[in-house]
Amino acid sequence: MPLRDYIEKAKEVLDKNWMGEYTVPSVHLYPHQWNWDSGFIAIGYSRYNMERAVREILHLFEAQWKNGMLPQIVFNKNALGRYFPEPDFWRTDLSPYAPDNILTSGITMPPIHGYAVLKMYENAREKDRLIPFLKFIYPKLIKLHEYLYLERNPDDNGLIYIRHPWESGMDNSPMWDPVLERIDIDKVDIPEFERKDNKIIDPEQRPKDIDYKRYIYLVDIFRKNRYDEKRIFEECPFIVIDPLFNSILCASNEALVQIADIIKEDYKKPEEWFLMTARAVRDNLFSSEKKIFFAYDYVQKELIEVETAAGFMPLFGGIASTQQALKIYEHLDSLSFCRLGEKNCFAIPNYDKRKKDFSPHNYWRGPVWININWMLYQGLLRYKFKQKAEHLEITIMELPMRFGFYEYFDSFTGKGYGTKDFSWTAALFIDLAYDMYEKNEKRWETRSFGRDVILNVNGEHIPVEDIEEIKKDFFCLTGKIIDKYTRNGTVNYDAIRLSPEYKLLQNTVSKFANKDILRFSSKEEEMAFWINLYNMMVIDAIIRLNIQGSVKEIEGFFTNIKYRINGKDYSLDDIREILKKFKDKRVPFALVKGTNSSPPLRLFTKRNIRSKLDSAARDFIRSPEVIILPEEKKVLISELFRWNEDYFKDKEEIIKFIKRYVKDDIKKEFLEKEDDIEIRYLLYDWTLNG
Repeated sequence: MPLRDYIEKAKEVLDKNWMGEYTVPSVHLYPHQWNWDSGFIAIGYSRYNMERAVREILHLFEAQWKNGMLPQIVFNKNALGRYFPEPDFWRTDLSPYAPDNILTSGITMPPIHGYAVLKMYENAREKDRLIPFLKFIYPKLIKLHEYLYLERNPDDNGLIYIRHPWESGMDNSPMWDPVLERIDIDKVDIPEFERKDNKIIDPEQRPKDIDYKRYIYLVDIFRKNRYDEKRIFEECPFIVIDPLFNSILCASNEALVQIADIIKEDYKKPEEWFLMTARAVRDNLFSSEKKIFFAYDYVQKELIEVETAAGFMPLFGGIASTQQALKIYEHLDSLSFCRLGEKNCFAIPNYDKRKKDFSPHNYWRGPVWININWMLYQGLLRYKFKQKAEHLEITIMELPMRFGFYEYFDSFTGKGYGTKDFSWTAALFIDLAYDMYEKNEKRWETRSFGRDVILNVNGEHIPVEDIEEIKKDFFCLTGKIIDKYTRNGTVNYDAIRLSPEYKLLQNTVSKFANKDILRFSSKEEEMAFWINLYNMMVIDAIIRLNIQGSVKEIEGFFTNIKYRINGKDYSLDDIREILKKFKDKRVPFALVKGTNSSPPLRLFTKRNIRSKLDSAARDFIRSPEVIILPEEKKVLISELFRWNEDYFKDKEEIIKFIKRYVKDDIKKEFLEKEDDIEIRYLLYDWTLNG
């Protein structure tokens, strides 16, 4: 299968960076173990090498400080001299809390580890074997969170502060400019230092020297105060409440509740932490006007109104209320951060791309980062923004496949920047790729009725009504169900089951059984009727037959489940055959099979059929069901094309059709000019789209 080659390449990246007990972010630039990197890396390992995943986390927590802090960097004594700053500069030995005989930095990073450990458990094939690890690591995770709530929670309200931009993980984000610029480097003493990063990577892709001077000034404050949190808090000019840090903390608090339940521990403490921090972020960091969460400058007592991807991270943490989620989605899916269908733009860039100081290639000032997109992908799924989640999924998959496993990527061209062979890019690619395979390989317990099931016949006598009124009711109810109970490709089957519209729809389609409703005023009306009937019949079958996981649960779902119309029975496959007579290649992408690989539901009418068919085909071509790789001379496509060979007889017809709906200039030129394009098929996800 086409993804397997890329999974192997991703594993090779992790193998290259594996040091025997832990994984470096990249052997080319980062020679030590990094805090949150290891959390993401462990998630990737847990898909295929649980032993490594466990060792990754254990090695990191061996360096946990006595006060619970988990350091940003655990240094390899045998690799010193290749990075700055290193232990001789940090001088963490000045702190009574630093670990014995282990060299670390003196700051922390976003606490992804509780979330990562839960993902490891969820990915484990033999979950019982992971229980001893959970029991061992759980107290250490609790200690980490206790440190944050005791030492970094100045108002005792659950808002945790960071004291250095490096603690956010987003080092030179424009979010920090207003705070850092208050540090006048001409009026403060800054120790001498020599950077190493900008000797290896193009300086245009890294923080500026003036940024580093301010970073080092802050570190100097920490070591002068012997890493005493209270003294640092009083002197440090950078005390910031970061929405990303607090959102990740919430996600890990929530994970700790579940881990505690698994190992039969009391989960009251992490549950209280989750509720407290979620409420505080929701109430204090959200801007209803700007539709985003902002960081908070604790020194100046004001929001830092700079719009970055961190402002959407409360989706990942489960913090945002429903109304807040809807508002920030508007901002997330806008021209500022790459709108769905926008030309030549990879989502989600780290900074508002309409700002003057946006840079598509400079570190945290604009490029696309895979870990940020991966977390936002999880958050979008959580809040049922399926279509946008799929857009991020294709970004996470496509960028490494086309350009390599780089540290970050150009927001417009996709070109890889920073260091190559970057571990979390590889690990999170593996995580999503394995998701795709597992969904496809999942087997559902099947049921067989041994006969045709006629859904719209219940034995009751239905009064005869005017044909046109029946059809009008059918179109109207179809539209209402789609408008009220579907969103972004997700169908709320439970809500439909209980809705008055569904009861009326059942009554309406029962009238089809003995009535000749197949008389149409135009070809457009007939097409619209059959497409809508197919889609509503799928929904009706899923609800009536109590399908829980996939239409695959019913043997003969597409052949034996039927509607009766004027005494003749029609299966879903029969309807597909009828629609072939219109010879419209867009039709297969309008038929929703009740699966995750299906397009979103739409209402088709005789007036909108042309435009709606276009939008259905366009959305499908721009979804993860079609991945265009110009650099590899490949196009990966859904099996839906193979199942519709009557519409697409050869490779040329497929390429010609796809080309109609591609906006990206590089991809379009590739499809137009390349003669030797390899077509490979992607796995179809049969999981229920609800």
